[in-house]
Amino acid sequence: MIIILHGENIVKSRDHLVQLTREAKLAGKDVVRVTATQLTPAELESALQKTSLFGTEQLVVIEELHSLPKSNRKNLLVETVSHANVDVILWEKRELTKPMLKKFPRAQVKYFKITNSLFAWLDIFSPKTPKPKQLTLLQQAVQTNGEHMCFVMLARQIRLLIKIKDGSIPPGPPFMIAKLKKQAQDFTLEKLLKIHDQLFMIDQAAKTSGSFFTLGQELDLLTVNL
Repeated sequence: MIIILHGENIVKSRDHLVQLTREAKLAGKDVVRVTATQLTPAELESALQKTSLFGTEQLVVIEELHSLPKSNRKNLLVETVSHANVDVILWEKRELTKPMLKKFPRAQVKYFKITNSLFAWLDIFSPKTPKPKQLTLLQQAVQTNGEHMCFVMLARQIRLLIKIKDGSIPPGPPFMIAKLKKQAQDFTLEKLLKIHDQLFMIDQAAKTSGSFFTLGQELDLLTVNL
């Protein structure tokens, strides 16, 4: 069986990957993880053996296969995976196109998208936006995308606003740059840098279990004190 996990909501897709690998281990399978970057066709064929040296069934997890540049090696790797007789999970940090998915007709596909509620919240993140509105949209974004994804995307948004405020133009379509420029007018550069530092401290505390609050609660507090 081939399972494909793809989409821009990499936090939720990662969480699901952890769940699937945990279930495989509980079922007595060996989990083999490979990154596509340096993977050769011969190494892939070796990893896709039905059983390990100890006779146990294997689950092979391949990360970012479709992020490889176009090449004969990539085509051969994709072809090899599509004919695998062992359980395989393809984890992709991007959304795969229909032609890409068509090469895996037997696959179980799970798409993890970022919903519009998250972008709606990011767009009105500003000291000038009424707090009740911000908190309402934040809760909607957390419910549909998860608190970790909201945190990651807010950190990204603040970095983009810092670039705009500092006179740089980040890559992106004109409509996105225009929205960022308008949003950046609501902040001073010092305020954005302070928020960036706060997000860094929240992240460090979460990784070391040094906070009494969940990420969602930390985002609430950040919004209230904005």
